[in-house]
Amino acid sequence: MRASELEFITSQSVLVAGYLHSSERLSEEKLRALMRSPKLLRDFEAKLEEKRRNTLVSHEPPTFRVRNYKQRSVSVDTHLTSTSARSSSLGETQPTRGTSTSPSSGYDSHSECGTSIHGDQKRRSSMPRSRVFSSTINAITYSPVVKKRNKPESDNNLAESESEQTSINKRKKLKQFKVNKEYIVERIESIESINGNPIFFVKWFGYPPETNTWESLNNICECTLFEPFIESRYRLHEFIITKITTEIELEIADKGLIFSMTNLQIDDLDKYDPLALKADLILLAQFRACRSRNQRETEKIRKRIIDMMLLKPVYYRRKQQQNELQSFQDRMNKIENSAPITVENLVDLEVIDSAFNYIKDSFAGVNVKIQEDPPIGCKCENDCAPLSSCCARMAGSYFAYDKTGRLRIKPGEAIYECNNKCVCDEKCVNRVIQRGRSNNLCIFRTSNGCGWGVRTEKPLRKGEYVCEYVGEIITSEEANDRGLTYDAIGRTYLFDLDYNTSGESVYTIDAALYGNISHFINHSCNPNLAVFPFWINNLDINMPRLAFFSLRPIKAGEELTFDYVRTDYENLSAAEKVSCRCGAENCRKVLF
Repeated sequence: MRASELEFITSQSVLVAGYLHSSERLSEEKLRALMRSPKLLRDFEAKLEEKRRNTLVSHEPPTFRVRNYKQRSVSVDTHLTSTSARSSSLGETQPTRGTSTSPSSGYDSHSECGTSIHGDQKRRSSMPRSRVFSSTINAITYSPVVKKRNKPESDNNLAESESEQTSINKRKKLKQFKVNKEYIVERIESIESINGNPIFFVKWFGYPPETNTWESLNNICECTLFEPFIESRYRLHEFIITKITTEIELEIADKGLIFSMTNLQIDDLDKYDPLALKADLILLAQFRACRSRNQRETEKIRKRIIDMMLLKPVYYRRKQQQNELQSFQDRMNKIENSAPITVENLVDLEVIDSAFNYIKDSFAGVNVKIQEDPPIGCKCENDCAPLSSCCARMAGSYFAYDKTGRLRIKPGEAIYECNNKCVCDEKCVNRVIQRGRSNNLCIFRTSNGCGWGVRTEKPLRKGEYVCEYVGEIITSEEANDRGLTYDAIGRTYLFDLDYNTSGESVYTIDAALYGNISHFINHSCNPNLAVFPFWINNLDINMPRLAFFSLRPIKAGEELTFDYVRTDYENLSAAEKVSCRCGAENCRKVLF
């Protein structure tokens, strides 16, 4: 080797080594080839210089916001599959580092933070435990944090926190912005993929780029910067996304795919997130843009997109259902201003029949007259009691309640409460039903095919008043005509008022279209409620009112039921045989 060549190689070796240290890994053979040929070395130098210039982008002042979110972090030491880096649409400048081309996005990553992703030469140092908040600061003057959320620390992560702080202290002293251990998101750098799931590269305000973290969708979705970031990336890839969406819609139509709720809880419908769907579309668009051959991840993302697109119309039906149920609940509680009633459907997408009208009291139908002026009332000198000459004693019956207001009579016996002609006041122990319902109830959708049901939200004692059966009071002739229609659908709300067993019932209560919460109480062959006839102001023996009382102690959350057909009190009109689904051990298998 001539002296001139040796001098040239020696003078350029330092330069080559510098380039190699910053960006490239070369084999020993290629290195020797570069050192032997000045032309190859100049070409190599020009190539590296061009790559360095391409990594620079314009700088804009960032906008900072703060938002609360759950603390979780994705470790960057895991081998990640990148899907994108920062887009030129963000218009931000980062310090230069060695380029790392993501196979999923095809774009260079400009983050100064060293990672272990796809051949990056350095792993980044320990990062701050992330927490997202919202606020706004400008490029020079920082405005105060609007919302604050203390960062919880448990005994389990105390050691991790101490180790993390030690690692930070070993580095150079950095200017950190911390308020009561709160962290602020400065910007979301990029969206990439790990095993087909979206992750987001987050820059934290007051921390250097080396402490950027990868955050999962669940961690970042509540950040106020998340939606603008997704929308900007969506617009960037909108052309490809439109093609992807069209392809998937055609596939759904060709294969006749429909959303199945067979193995899905209704609560899962609430998990639909339009931004999560857009994030998956962005990932798939980035894979296509760089012509990635990663079939495993793209197929996983594609399947998730199909599921979300099938879920989308069902999700909006669920939202409409919830609005209708809430509207019915508000209207019902406004009419009956006693203990609150809630409405709940966690089974399907059914709503309350719009033809049903909620009422508080029964009303007279055609050719029916209700008397409200009692001819007689009690004149108990002291409080009404079992031994006093109260209304029940005058009617030849038993005093219905004990001193706590619970029933002391057996099913089938009648209740005579004090009326407007009595001298006692509304606090009388013999005015239990008149004081109204005091227990919180819930109308819910049953999972055993019995439609809507009613459950108690608090424990009930034996003999406690539950509610009254109300509806339209019609004649027996009218009830027979309506019964033919109800029998055809296997459902009847006709309740015969036949306590006077000396003859056929004269009147019937129809709660099919007009009623209260009793309209939704289901049948059981082993019921926990019983029906008791009672009289207050209307003393017509042929027109008793009907009240439900508990037969035994009832636990909170237990469904309320009564026996539609009893041997001692035939309370429902005759109908075709309908199978019983009550599930009781003594079930008769046939309802009526």
